Amino acid sequence: METTLVKGKAVSDPVSVTDFNSIARRILVNCDSLNDVWVRGEISNLIRASSGHYYFTMKDGGSELRCTLFRGVAQRLTKPPQDKEEVVAKGSADLYLARGSYQFNITDLKPVGVGDLHAKFEELKRRLMEEGLFDESHKRPLPRYPDTIGVVTSATGSVIRDIINVASRRYPCRIILAPAQVQGSGSSDSIVKAMSLLLRYGVDLMIVGRGGGSLEDLWPFNEESVARAIYSCPVPVISAVGHETDYSISDFVADRRAETPSAAAEMALPDLGLEKRHLLQLASKGDRALMRSSESAHREFLSLDRMLAPKRAQERLEQMMQRVDDLDDDMVRSVKMRGERLVSRIDGLRYRLSPVHAKLMIDGAKRDLDQKYERSDALVSVRLNEASTRLQSLEGSMNALDPIKVLDRGYCIVIGPDGRPVSSIDDVMLTDMVRMRLQDGYLSAEIKDKEIL
Repeated sequence: METTLVKGKAVSDPVSVTDFNSIARRILVNCDSLNDVWVRGEISNLIRASSGHYYFTMKDGGSELRCTLFRGVAQRLTKPPQDKEEVVAKGSADLYLARGSYQFNITDLKPVGVGDLHAKFEELKRRLMEEGLFDESHKRPLPRYPDTIGVVTSATGSVIRDIINVASRRYPCRIILAPAQVQGSGSSDSIVKAMSLLLRYGVDLMIVGRGGGSLEDLWPFNEESVARAIYSCPVPVISAVGHETDYSISDFVADRRAETPSAAAEMALPDLGLEKRHLLQLASKGDRALMRSSESAHREFLSLDRMLAPKRAQERLEQMMQRVDDLDDDMVRSVKMRGERLVSRIDGLRYRLSPVHAKLMIDGAKRDLDQKYERSDALVSVRLNEASTRLQSLEGSMNALDPIKVLDRGYCIVIGPDGRPVSSIDDVMLTDMVRMRLQDGYLSAEIKDKEIL
């Protein structure tokens, strides 16, 4: 049941506290100005309940606001809220009925400044993407066997030590460190200058990065000047900012992205042990191939040597002369046989074209024509007789079925008033006039009686 407050309600008809708070809560919840708003303040009196919910107060110099941060929202935050921390919180106004206390239910929470950094990050990312700085077509392959690697990072951090350790284990090469400030004000300029300095030493590729940290710590690698320096660098660049889940602008622009500096070194340098094993395998295959080729060449040499020996050459010459004789005999026999077949064919054609042969052919054709004429004449006579017999049979059948022929035997055809033949006594009525067709004329009659058989 919904309760509504009425101004001036009588003392004898008051509303309950619950009804009053329910109406107040409904007003708060339905107020657009108090829903999905960002509020800035300092956290105080922070309490984390066993349920995982957080309760605290946000305050500034002039007021306080009780806040609730439920467990589901807290689990999505990158880090939990801290006492005395200045934050911006997104949420809506609410009222806790049981205590009648006004509160702010938080749906998102960020340290002051982080929201601005995220907005700057997304804006720069969008703009550089539209310019084509992230295009895959601009990405260059890494050199397979680099002689010199340039590293841009802090001189005192663990990054350079990790890269040197990986290089000493995989593929010892020349590593040049260009020390740079990688955190705080002026860091982006320091990184750009260090990259420019490395180019003077003829490095084959660069690793630019640092260890992990917060968004603020890693911000130099989200600066536009660093992104453009990486894009315009004439040698391939690996971005090795030490964070595995989040990407920086440098990661998008660089030719390759590594999750950690150690991974960048492994990406840049081949494994010397694997390369040696691969070379040994290739050498072994080459030795086997060379051995097979040498054995094949030796066998071919021996075969040629036998063929080119004086005695062997005389034998081959004699065999070739004998083969020539055989071919000569074959040719003579072939020419003789073709001549004999040609003469025989000419004699046959001469006989076929002689008058005697022509007369024989004409006489034979005449006899054949006479025989075919006689057979055709006999066949026509038989077919005519069969047709005549069939015609007589059909004529007899037609006469037998002709109703007029029946009249010759004393029958008649009765035609009703409608002009149709009468085939049943039901086709006419008493006093109907009918006509009777006889063999030589018609009779008219009146129906006087009907008798059923």
